[in-house]
Amino acid sequence: MTETCQDILLTILEELVEGQRKKFKLKLSDIQLRKGYANIPTGHLEKADVTDMVDLLIRYYQQEYAMEVVINVLDQINDKDLAERLRRKSAEVWKTRPVSVKPPDIDHRANYVASVKEKFRRVKDYNSRPGEWVSLEDRYTKLFIVKKHHQTEDKEHELLSRGKRHMDIMRKPSSFVNSHVNVEHLFDTLSDGTITRKVILQGIAGIGKTATVGKIMYDWSSGRLYQGRFDYVFHWSCRELNQRTEKLSLAQLILQNWGHPKPEIGEILSCPEKVLFIIDGFDELRFPEDYDKSKSLSCDLDTPHSTAAAVVESLLSSQSLSEACLLVTTRPLAIGMLETHMEADLWAEIVGFLEEDRKEFFKKFFKDEEKAAFAYSYIQENDVVFTMCFVPLICWIVCTTLSLQLRYSKELNPKVSTTTEIFTYFVATLLQSHGRAQTSTQDLFHNLGSLAYGGVRDQKVLFDESMLRKCNLEVSKGPSTFLTELLQADIFVETIYSFVHLTVQELFAALFTFWNKEKASELLKEAFVENKSHLILTVRFLFGLNNDKSLKPLKRYYETSMGISTDELLKWTKKALLICQEQGEESRLLLELLHCLFEIQDEEFVRSALEEMKEVVFLENSLGQDDQQVILYSLQHAKELSQLKLGSLKERDMIKLVPLLGKCKQIQITLDNFPEDTAIAICDHVIPAHPGIVTLDVNGIRGSKEFVNSLKNSLLDSDCRLESVGFNIENPRLQAFQDICQHLATCRSPRKFLLFRRYEEDAIHFGYEAKDEEKSGKRLQKKKKNQKRKGKNEAQKKCFPWPCLIRKTSEKKEKKKDCIAVLSCLPEEYFLELTKWVTSTFTPLTLCLDENSINDEQMKTICENLNSTDYQLQSLSLRSCSITHKSMANICSLFLCNTAVSLDLHSNPVGDEGVKILAACLRSKSCCLEKLSLSSADLTEDCVPAITSLFSQKNTLIWLDLSFNNLGDGGVKALCSALKDKESHLEKLILEDNGITNNCEQELIQLIENTLSLKYLCLDDNKFTSTSRTRIYDVWDKYHDDEEEVEED
Repeated sequence: MTETCQDILLTILEELVEGQRKKFKLKLSDIQLRKGYANIPTGHLEKADVTDMVDLLIRYYQQEYAMEVVINVLDQINDKDLAERLRRKSAEVWKTRPVSVKPPDIDHRANYVASVKEKFRRVKDYNSRPGEWVSLEDRYTKLFIVKKHHQTEDKEHELLSRGKRHMDIMRKPSSFVNSHVNVEHLFDTLSDGTITRKVILQGIAGIGKTATVGKIMYDWSSGRLYQGRFDYVFHWSCRELNQRTEKLSLAQLILQNWGHPKPEIGEILSCPEKVLFIIDGFDELRFPEDYDKSKSLSCDLDTPHSTAAAVVESLLSSQSLSEACLLVTTRPLAIGMLETHMEADLWAEIVGFLEEDRKEFFKKFFKDEEKAAFAYSYIQENDVVFTMCFVPLICWIVCTTLSLQLRYSKELNPKVSTTTEIFTYFVATLLQSHGRAQTSTQDLFHNLGSLAYGGVRDQKVLFDESMLRKCNLEVSKGPSTFLTELLQADIFVETIYSFVHLTVQELFAALFTFWNKEKASELLKEAFVENKSHLILTVRFLFGLNNDKSLKPLKRYYETSMGISTDELLKWTKKALLICQEQGEESRLLLELLHCLFEIQDEEFVRSALEEMKEVVFLENSLGQDDQQVILYSLQHAKELSQLKLGSLKERDMIKLVPLLGKCKQIQITLDNFPEDTAIAICDHVIPAHPGIVTLDVNGIRGSKEFVNSLKNSLLDSDCRLESVGFNIENPRLQAFQDICQHLATCRSPRKFLLFRRYEEDAIHFGYEAKDEEKSGKRLQKKKKNQKRKGKNEAQKKCFPWPCLIRKTSEKKEKKKDCIAVLSCLPEEYFLELTKWVTSTFTPLTLCLDENSINDEQMKTICENLNSTDYQLQSLSLRSCSITHKSMANICSLFLCNTAVSLDLHSNPVGDEGVKILAACLRSKSCCLEKLSLSSADLTEDCVPAITSLFSQKNTLIWLDLSFNNLGDGGVKALCSALKDKESHLEKLILEDNGITNNCEQELIQLIENTLSLKYLCLDDNKFTSTSRTRIYDVWDKYHDDEEEVEED
């Protein structure tokens, strides 16, 4: 059997002794090589055994040159015998003269590699003028490539999604598990042992196919890619091949890359498996008119043929150089055509930029990290545009547009780049740079628009060939630039089509309605009157197309005049805005209309449309930066507003808003993550100048002494009517802070006073809200109205499978609106002092001290302080405060005045002893306690007699929570018996997770039958069988089925 190159190298190198092997590795790592080859890194050689070294040699230098390199190294470490043996062996293998260690006088390969590197080191931008180039290294950004077909469901989700959701789906669709592939692995041997020779790399127009193969060429010529895999890589652009009208042979096309003297074609193709042909843009390749795809156009190396397409076809079909490797790029719609010529070993798709790649593109484009970050954050807030930035062409258009603005200003002027404008430039650029010849772009726009509009109305993003034919789109006549193909695997493989993304489909749908008055009216009616929200973005594009600047890029491709007039659009807009005002606060329809006005960018139109708008209310946290931008744009053109409420404002938006505040009578704003100096500036200048500000929330600041002093001065020295304020406070002991609180309380009686942390490491947050009787009444009426809409079925479904049993009643109770003070999770050093100050200053009737660690001495001090004040505490919450039975006597002292009606000791280890003390105190003072929570209080059956004693005498207890304890069957039976025998007024009883079994079934049924006041009974997470649960529920349903539901407290 003939020895292989690997066998020979293994035999020779195994004869090296340890010392010689070290010398061999050392010399191999820095030996002088032919141009285009790289040394094997020292790190790879250090721990390599002989087998590893041979693998590295073959990988880096191919078989023949690997032998030459080893001979040179053996000569240089003075092992002449082994070197000579290897020369003879190599001659036998290659059946040629022995390898010469002297390089040829003319290194044709090196010359070719150098010319490739020079050609591909720079690229032209879409808008480059003659002589203008961009470095490939400075511009190219990695693209995400996958090597599996889309599943239909994944593709549909990707087409429909936007923003971050779209990015997540791009990165992790269910069918792409472990399918990501890098360029350097496209020609790896497959898992089944198949040697990869033919690869199809597909992608939509503008996704970066040409840029990717250009990077492949540059990296190969720079010694960074496919070293040892390919001796030669040839790049043929199908667009350029179409320009060749002369007869050509395969040899001529290959040798066109050399000047004179040219190498022998046999020298280049002596090892065809080490030659890679890149065919870029197969979808653009023009075949002869008389081309018969059933017959392969074969041609040999030297015979000229009719067209370049014939030469390419001979390679694809393996009629020529069947051992050569091929990488073919194409758009999806040409895949079917390509597969009639070539059977691929690997099919891959360029999906586009992931988030980190988009950021990298912006950095490389701007060459200024600050500008790049600013531009990226700006575009990130526009979900529509940001979604489409997975397409490199969209990224380039966005960066070009923003860079022109940032060249002359540090601000980004929104007028320069509406969403519609960016997408019309995208369509125009594709037609100019990527589009193939069309008989009529006007017909194409109309037909694509018809398909898009029908799909948008029916919420359809995938189309079969019959749908395309209905719209006069014949795929057989050539793939469209704007459609992409998907193979749907079922019993038979079916080809279906989609637009690049739903957003592009919506743009074409808008173009269709823009030139058709009847369809435009239909769209507007369905979107807003019939409230079909999936049509909203199409309407935005329709408005945007009424802006001449946005429409300009497409005018050269479409000459039909506008269908719906500006006056008709204005009349419709005014009517829609009037409907929004009638709907009241937080109208999503209003926000969509403001987006439409922003897209049209016609100041006279916008001013006229907003004449009757009186209120702008957007407090929801889900508002994006693009939402805030269009709101500010609308405010600039609106007349006087009676009310302005804006939430989650960023610093740059607040700066733009300040000049507009004079238009507003009443202002409510929330500022997010402002620098503290900006917040101080707002206190110093904005608040005093605008007394209409009634609510100010500043989130994310430290609340330093400087900020607190500034806010104090603004409040005390101006006519500000601030009713609600919130901010972090660094040190609540500051006199300025307490002066602010005192001032607020003096001007408007407090309804809520908050000082809390969400967790121990968090900053202390301060919140204050004044009483507003009129608004409170409205809120109550609105809540009652909403409650009446709830029915029995909803309540039962909510509680299934083991319901908290709810009795229904028509009674409604108005909640008290007196002052509530929340002092929760405070630092230990502040807790006692702040509690004393707040209770004495604001005399809250409801006091919440949850999640503070309160020892017995502190609890005594707090209770003594509360008892010494003039007001009467009504409600006390001490959840998770580590309260033990030792503090119970002090807590009971608060009920001396017979006014406290609620006590919450949830999650405190008071135990049975603590409950006994509490019950004894409450009985002796004849208290009127209405609500008592002892959830998670370490209670057992032993405490039940003490609890039932509370139903004696005045019998005022109506709400009892004993959940998450261990009362067991004995405790629950005793409780039920006591309640049955007394005239209980209990309305709510919670016995969740108490280890109750079927043994208590009869007692619980009797409780339900005899305690008619009971409206709510919770028995979740106990140990009932399903049969027992059903029987208890049936009895409940029998007694409590004919009245209205009451809302749980």
